[in-house]
Amino acid sequence: MSAKETGQPAGRWLVAIVLIAPAVTAALWPNKLFILALTAALGTLAWREFSVNLLGRQLKGLFALALVGLYLTLAGAAFFGPDGQLAGLTVALALGGFYLMKILTPERGPAAVNLLGRYVMGQLYLSFLLSFALLVKQLDRGGYWLLFVMLVTALADTGAYYAGSRLQGPKLYPKISPKKTISGLLGGCLAAAASGALSANYLPGHEWTTLAALGFFLGLWGTAGDLFESAVKRAMGLKDTSNILQGHGGVWDRLDSLLFNLPPVYFFVNYVTWP
Repeated sequence: MSAKETGQPAGRWLVAIVLIAPAVTAALWPNKLFILALTAALGTLAWREFSVNLLGRQLKGLFALALVGLYLTLAGAAFFGPDGQLAGLTVALALGGFYLMKILTPERGPAAVNLLGRYVMGQLYLSFLLSFALLVKQLDRGGYWLLFVMLVTALADTGAYYAGSRLQGPKLYPKISPKKTISGLLGGCLAAAASGALSANYLPGHEWTTLAALGFFLGLWGTAGDLFESAVKRAMGLKDTSNILQGHGGVWDRLDSLLFNLPPVYFFVNYVTWP
């Protein structure tokens, strides 16, 4: 259970309000350097939480390599598109392989391979998925699509929180997230669908019904991202990744649903809808 499920509403709203300004600026600012800097900062904080909890505080060299991989993946996506994104990710994964070769001994073999697996998961989960924000930004009306995915994800989270708190009912997946309910999931999906439908005013050429359906899907898919992070934390015996954001846990806690929702929006705009 994360702090975003248990935090006081006032604290949750205060943090959300503080985060609105840089998020909107990154989405609408024409220069890609602002969003590159913001995603790099968020990625650095998320990777720090990931590294402390899954790699170990003492492995500062591996954390440094993880950040190099993050920055290469983000910069590749920002300046060279999908090809640059994949090139950066390839180098990021190779850096982990080089580190494994450096520390590998017969006695440490299983532990070293386990450590490499966690590093690879971090690069795929944090660096690669976050870099889709740069790809979405480059789409036609990409700034508005970024606002769309951030708004839908945030309102899905808020709708799930309030619907689940008030309606209660059967649990969604108690083995992983004891507080999540089916009513919360449905409330979040409906809130996401409503925000998607309202976004049609800012995304001409897309029917409100299509965007409502996309919003509903993102409500479901974002919940999958939330559950994935909860499963990782439960496996590691963690409650929150950190307490840097009052009522929301850590940066990784705050990004979990958004990370899952960025790629579907990118592929939806590229391959499903038409200008």
